[in-house]
Amino acid sequence: MNYPENLATAANYLKKSIPHMMQHQLPANPVNYTLWYNYVANHVPALNNAVENIVGNNGTLSIEQAQDLYFQYIISEHLEDHQKTLEGITELASELAQHLSRSMNGGEVFSNTLTENIDMLREAKSIEEVGPLIENVIATSETIRTANQTFISNMQTANNEISSLRTQLQQAEKSAFIDQLTQLYNRHAFDRQLDQLLQTDSVAENVYLILVDLDHFKSFNDDYGHVIGDRVLQRMGELIQDHSPDNAIGARYGGEEFAIIISNSTTEYAHDVAESLRLKLQQLRVKIKNSDKVLNNITASFGIARYQIGEGAENLIDRADKALYSAKDGGRNQVAIYHPDMMNAKA
Repeated sequence: MNYPENLATAANYLKKSIPHMMQHQLPANPVNYTLWYNYVANHVPALNNAVENIVGNNGTLSIEQAQDLYFQYIISEHLEDHQKTLEGITELASELAQHLSRSMNGGEVFSNTLTENIDMLREAKSIEEVGPLIENVIATSETIRTANQTFISNMQTANNEISSLRTQLQQAEKSAFIDQLTQLYNRHAFDRQLDQLLQTDSVAENVYLILVDLDHFKSFNDDYGHVIGDRVLQRMGELIQDHSPDNAIGARYGGEEFAIIISNSTTEYAHDVAESLRLKLQQLRVKIKNSDKVLNNITASFGIARYQIGEGAENLIDRADKALYSAKDGGRNQVAIYHPDMMNAKA
């Protein structure tokens, strides 16, 4: 993303950004500053529309929502640049390999030349003829040896650097898709993964979405502080990582809400996955630091929906959300599967 502003204009945008962060009680970290800088500069009109819609509906913008918007409207462009760079490096590596191959072929030509010189030595009739030929052979072979060693050394260095750059880019791309608190995919990565699955007709028909919402999570923060709330979120992330099947993708959907995408599944299987996680979470114990108290009443509600051919990802999410609200309205700490009667459920 390009920032063409001069110093005065950039300073003006800074002054305008800070009140927005204060209004929504957002820490002035690089993520929030970049978000609001782009907002007041109107660099990304879609971002401004998204911010205004959220604030219009909720009255404020949460930390999680700000982070999601940052990844969706700002970081995504840089990720595309990273991907292009990675592809360019891969092409460069291929070209270097071709150069190396050509160099090896050139070495074979040089070897043939040396063989011819040696044959000429064998055919020499006098010592006067041998001397110059030997000097020529020695000089030629030394030149070839030095050139080849230098070339191979440079090639190895270049390949090592390319490998290192590729690893760094892959790690940077991965970190941009991972929620740092739970180590699950973040909302941006969830959207991308779901879209990719739904675009594959052979897979989409058997895709299920499970939405998970921790019950009464606000009370954990109110009663024990955000450190304990964060610990609960971390443990939930660990449960999803450790107990989801190989054909499942877990993500932190936002705040205390999680999402699990299961491909090549059935309704019964998706229900079993959700029910297993519900029971595991119910058994979870989190010790309150500097006290003898143990938090042992952690539960969650689960909503499941199956993808219907032809619908968009938003519809699938909406139906899973309706199933989730059905579980919450039914008393929480339970699993609900979407059915058409939920169409008018609270959203």
